Amino acid sequence: MRQVFVVIGVAVAVLLCGGTFAVAQPEGFVGAVAGPKVDVLFLPIRGTAANGRLPKNSKLLPIHNLEFTGPQPSHPFVLGNFSSDAQWGIVDGFLQVVDGKNAALQIAWADEFQLEGIMEQAGFGGWFFLVGWDEGRGFAIHNVTMKESGSPWHVSEFRGAKAIEGRSQELDKYEWKGEQPFRLAIADAKVTLEVGRHRVLSEQVIEGYTPGRVIVGVYDTSYGPRPLRIKSLKIQAKKPAPAEKPE
Repeated sequence: MRQVFVVIGVAVAVLLCGGTFAVAQPEGFVGAVAGPKVDVLFLPIRGTAANGRLPKNSKLLPIHNLEFTGPQPSHPFVLGNFSSDAQWGIVDGFLQVVDGKNAALQIAWADEFQLEGIMEQAGFGGWFFLVGWDEGRGFAIHNVTMKESGSPWHVSEFRGAKAIEGRSQELDKYEWKGEQPFRLAIADAKVTLEVGRHRVLSEQVIEGYTPGRVIVGVYDTSYGPRPLRIKSLKIQAKKPAPAEKPE
């Protein structure tokens, strides 16, 4: 089966008393939901738990049955056929893939949001963020680092767990080197990604964006997946802009 998430209900942004807000996740959803307060999802783990599985109370959830087809299924490097088969674990206190080549990790359910953290990347291979992901619909921000052709970035739109033909855009090359702070933000159906002091995406339009899962993952290439380690993660919903008053 290509469809992997079964959800009931509709995610909507609602206003609550006092001017605060929340995003209603689908019925039966398990995991973190971005809200008005900063939610710290991961920090380095010390002591006896510094190596092993994710803690049982972790808000980050490995996804073992995610399947989709990216914009270039037959390409040796660009995101193509993906089927999660890998395991996540804690190594020296940090979160990384410990077994397998295609891995996906659910971060949260969110509408407009800001995700910040510290991530370390090295070597070659592919990885991605999925945003607004709901039953095979959403957007992928994906990147691959190659030995001779640099490190291009792409933004692709998905429906039915397949990239929509003609709805993938290749962006400027930029290689994520070593440990870097990053910020991924979505507001007004535009996505911004900052890595260190470099802005990879600057209010890139993702028309038709709707609330959904925020997912990070790695995918297999001719070089294998891109080795990455997550050192910290926190997320916060961005408050919707107030409606304009009629004249």
